[in-house]
Amino acid sequence: MIPGIRLDYQQLRTISPKAARQAILQILRSCEGNVSETARILGITRTTIYKAIRKQKEENLDDASRAPKRVTNKTESSIEEKVVLIKQKTNYGPLRIKEELLDQYGIALSQHTIRNIVRRNRKRIRKKETTNHKRSPRQFIDWYQAKPFEIVQIDLKHIIDQKALSMDQISHIYAHNLPIYQWGAIDVNSRFKLIAYSQEKSWTNGLTWFLWVTSWLRSHGVTSNIVYTVDHGVEFGGDCWWKITELRHLLRGFGCSIIQNQKRHPEQNAHLERSHRTDDEEFYIPRILSINNTQELYQEAMNYLYYYNNVRKHSSLQGKTPFQAVQQQCKNIDVRMRIVPPIILDRVSVELGPWSGYHVLAQYLIHLVPVCFVAVHYFKSYFRSSDKCLRCY
Repeated sequence: MIPGIRLDYQQLRTISPKAARQAILQILRSCEGNVSETARILGITRTTIYKAIRKQKEENLDDASRAPKRVTNKTESSIEEKVVLIKQKTNYGPLRIKEELLDQYGIALSQHTIRNIVRRNRKRIRKKETTNHKRSPRQFIDWYQAKPFEIVQIDLKHIIDQKALSMDQISHIYAHNLPIYQWGAIDVNSRFKLIAYSQEKSWTNGLTWFLWVTSWLRSHGVTSNIVYTVDHGVEFGGDCWWKITELRHLLRGFGCSIIQNQKRHPEQNAHLERSHRTDDEEFYIPRILSINNTQELYQEAMNYLYYYNNVRKHSSLQGKTPFQAVQQQCKNIDVRMRIVPPIILDRVSVELGPWSGYHVLAQYLIHLVPVCFVAVHYFKSYFRSSDKCLRCY
């Protein structure tokens, strides 16, 4: 050993018992087989050294298994084979294997015993081979060539944002039970915007929001194919393939499609993400402390949305408002489109009635919600009227 350097055998053993025994044997050779000197250098007993020598003769320096060599109440091997066979064929869990074992062979075992049998034989049980499906790259979207409402970005904003609002404003929102989520949809070409509110971030509200945005655009003269771009939030389907499939199938009937952005790439919804900052600076920060209930929020939000779409001039539109940009390019657009009600989503799916099918997903019982009346009556008029006009004005 080099003077001043000491090998810590116990620490080496926690890393690898095999490497620790190899170190013993190497130092033993350097000490010309002197067991006492080796034990003194490493700070271990001579029994430990003799054990390393014995395991070297056995050609296995690893620790032996601590499992008992004899188990008096161990399940018979024939029964174990039946459990393993069922597991290989079905890949069931312990509870279902217990039922199959009783049905097929009349053998009663506890699910805990079956679990232990599966663990003991896990090397013999072949798992089902799975193929990892790589996601295809996101489809290219040309923002600059898109016409009005050909590309619509959809996203969810958490209003309780400590980077934007003060603690007094956040406390005010909680104290007055105001909605904490803002659902947004913005047209890439004209920056025309629609918003909604909810207390919950749910798949049901996501479906309702897609249907509301689509029905509003279609009922006011938008006939182009609409491409929605969304992130991977659970409210928009997330990574659940069947939800995305069902959503695409649902929107296809309205002449729409959906594209999921890449994960952790908010710039792919850049226009809507930028508008969230405007919402904070021009609506929530100056106005939220004066709003004391949901009805007042609805009225204030409707005024703000009218201001955003019809009064506020956008530098990206060469000083025009979003609705002016829409009118300039779409001559047949319905002028009533400019007044957009910011609906409350939480109970809309219930208020639509059982004919829609989505009421069964909702978390609420049927109640009358005054702030949703405009949205509900309009939503029904879209599906039930032949001319798809806005009857609630």
